[in-house]
Amino acid sequence: MRTKSTRQMYLNITPPSSSVSKVVREYWRKYARINDVLLANPELLDFAHLDFATYLSSSPGGRESTYTSDEILRTLVVFFVEGDAYRDLVVRIENSEFLRGFVGLGFLKPMMDFSFVAKAFAALSEATWQKMNTVLARYATAEGIITAERLRLDTTAYEANIHYPTDASLLWDSFRVLTRVLRRLQQEQPRLGLAHRFHDKKVKKLAFYIARNAKSTSKRTQRRVKDAYRTLIERVRWIAGVSREIRGKLVLAFLEAPELEQYEPIVERIVDQAERRVFGGETVPAQEKVLSLFEDHTELLIRGKAGKPVEFGHKVLVAQTGEKFISHYRVFPQREEDNTMLTESLDAHRALFGENPSVLAADKGFYKSVEQLKTLEEEIETVSICKKGRRTAAETARETSEEFQDGQRFRAGVEGSISVLKRGFKLGRCLFKGYKHFASSVGAAVLCHNLVLLAQE
Repeated sequence: MRTKSTRQMYLNITPPSSSVSKVVREYWRKYARINDVLLANPELLDFAHLDFATYLSSSPGGRESTYTSDEILRTLVVFFVEGDAYRDLVVRIENSEFLRGFVGLGFLKPMMDFSFVAKAFAALSEATWQKMNTVLARYATAEGIITAERLRLDTTAYEANIHYPTDASLLWDSFRVLTRVLRRLQQEQPRLGLAHRFHDKKVKKLAFYIARNAKSTSKRTQRRVKDAYRTLIERVRWIAGVSREIRGKLVLAFLEAPELEQYEPIVERIVDQAERRVFGGETVPAQEKVLSLFEDHTELLIRGKAGKPVEFGHKVLVAQTGEKFISHYRVFPQREEDNTMLTESLDAHRALFGENPSVLAADKGFYKSVEQLKTLEEEIETVSICKKGRRTAAETARETSEEFQDGQRFRAGVEGSISVLKRGFKLGRCLFKGYKHFASSVGAAVLCHNLVLLAQE
């Protein structure tokens, strides 16, 4: 049974504020204000507690859990506010009397293990973070901290933690991972008589030869590269066949091999796309490509940015009010064009405030048509979205007006907020595994960003 909360006041042994530096006092004030916001919104804990009580391990005998849901949620808040790794987070809280008080551990209760923190984060679903962000947005609206007057939108690419995908590297990943799992099974289940020699060093040489010579302009070298590809694909097909054979033996012995079940279909897709591209001369569509054996949900995003034309991850929409509060966000499992996102963003704004913004600002990626702009201008006073292509005299006058230019200056501020999310709240590169945790980390980052913003009020 998991306890929701046992909040109590702890003796404060920190020195008087006059004897500490200004930076430390600001740090204390930030967490004190975050504490006030959390206490003012008990629904945040209610939503988190439901997931913790459902998905975190509990004693079959009904023994109370060591850590309450409140302590776990506050630990996760520190996790994202500080931007630490799991191990660094545990050390930071354990060695800080102030943070131990914020989390609710007091002086005697030991800090939870980093592996438990990882399980706790995994227990919170994307939908739960969405609900918690909605609660916080309603609180900020009711308190008059944020207003409906201005809304700005932008999208960004949240990168998955994968290496640059090439056919050779994906085929080598497939072979070495299946080999690793099968070797372990041979050691753990000797009674099944599993005996295979994998020759993975030879396969590794093939993959490295392709990587070194793939861009060669020599026809002779290219023929050798193609031969290496043929051999590499044959070896990956062989290891996939061995995997299926061994999994069949495990089923007969009433044993499971979840890793083999997970990787086998992905390996088949990797082999298929390599054959289509290398031997069929086919350009595989981006939506059909497998970009990682481990993060197969990853998408290829062509953003057209200087120095980084291609990114691997998922697109994230961010909608901000004039006070820099992120009032709406969304993670897209499959890429969508920016110009399809205006309607849902305005619907979310109206649901929160009950009215349209006076100023709507976005970059030209959100432009769809002249009719779209006319429809928006019937409901919104200033629509600061640049038109694509040629402009008439009236359209030029619109985009050079003071109201439009002021809206574009306001729009530029969302770039800074996205930078803060990436540098300060773990949205630079996703180190969490699987799409579920990928999407959850966006919700956690947005919630903690908004908590820090409210702490500055």
